[in-house]
Amino acid sequence: MSEPVPQTDTDEPLGFLIHETAHAISLAYGTVMAPLGLTRPQVRVLVWVGHSPGITQAALCEQLNSSPMAMTGLLDRMEAKNLVKRVEDPSDRRVKRIYLTDGAERLKPEMDVIADHFKAAAREGLSSDDIATAQRVLATMKANVLRLRELSQSSDGEG
Repeated sequence: MSEPVPQTDTDEPLGFLIHETAHAISLAYGTVMAPLGLTRPQVRVLVWVGHSPGITQAALCEQLNSSPMAMTGLLDRMEAKNLVKRVEDPSDRRVKRIYLTDGAERLKPEMDVIADHFKAAAREGLSSDDIATAQRVLATMKANVLRLRELSQSSDGEG
């Protein structure tokens, strides 16, 4: 027998609501950044590399939860658009460090304006206390779930 369709947001299972909200944000953010010629994954790379210039390609994969193959293709396309450059690490040629190009730096002010408008629109009707509570609750849930995952992985290795 199928589950009843939720009639209100409060009837929706929390995990589904979190996932669907994240998906809606992702789709909308990609749409608002599209006029700059950027995809959502490209924006994520630009933000991370902007915060951590010289981040290794492996660390970037980990931060963005991406496979090495997918990241390589994404960075190839971004290099072709003059958004990032990959530089061999002088101490280990196998390691690639990622930096923003001047082209990406020129886009940052426009990206920031769009991001600020997006954030304001997404938070419309929410107080600063609402935002702080949501951040605290979600951070706690994330930590709990990661801990459960670690416990599950460690118990799988036993026996």
